[in-house]
Amino acid sequence: MSLPLRAPGPLAFVDALASQTAAAPEPPAAPLLHLIAFQLDREEYGVPVSSVREVSRVAEITRVPQAPEHIRGVMNLRGRILPVLELRTRLGHPPLVAPGPKARVVVAEVHGRVLGLLVDAVAQVLKIPSDRVVPPPDDARSIEADYLTGVARLDGRLIILLDLERMLQAGPVPHA
Repeated sequence: MSLPLRAPGPLAFVDALASQTAAAPEPPAAPLLHLIAFQLDREEYGVPVSSVREVSRVAEITRVPQAPEHIRGVMNLRGRILPVLELRTRLGHPPLVAPGPKARVVVAEVHGRVLGLLVDAVAQVLKIPSDRVVPPPDDARSIEADYLTGVARLDGRLIILLDLERMLQAGPVPHA
């Protein structure tokens, strides 16, 4: 490697190095995934921000007779009747007896329908580089769990990524 010759001076070498460094292309950054992170039990899950319309406090939820276990009921959201799914039971966790003060309803659009997802708490909105996401372990994959799209590693945390459309199409989830 030869450096171009310039008029002698104390900074000629520095100028030559700077021109070579500037010419070196930077590797492209991994695309970012924009997620809403929420908690169920002690586990953290994430869904794409693009499918979420809003996050709301839990209002009174009216049970629907003979609805599947994961249908918590319906609630009135500013004059609109919103079906509310309890993600805990949909993912095989025990049902939430009574929502706590941190519980929220994540209002999402899935399959062209607007519905609420009852979660224990909403953690935050995250931007995660896609290269920090690994596929779910083979042991965790099954026909019933085809909605797990990956596991993101972020600052010592593991966030399970869900595909809401697939999850709501799939059959019942067996209890752990």
